[in-house]
Amino acid sequence: MEFVTPSINNFAYSAIFTLIIVYYVGAFISLIHLIFKTDYDLKERLLWMLVLWLVPILGLIFYWVNWRKRKL
Repeated sequence: MEFVTPSINNFAYSAIFTLIIVYYVGAFISLIHLIFKTDYDLKERLLWMLVLWLVPILGLIFYWVNWRKRKL
């Protein structure tokens, strides 16, 4: 049985792979920031961890926007 794959070129595969790597690096940096640089209590930290890992791109953006608002 042959696998049917969509006919996308190597550039598309590398672009998708790069975007995934960039997302996980951003999520990792956000988690490190969340753990060591914030004054959230445990419940808020756990909630942010869920948001960062379960809501892909919007979670990262929402975290940093919310952090900037809270800092001001």
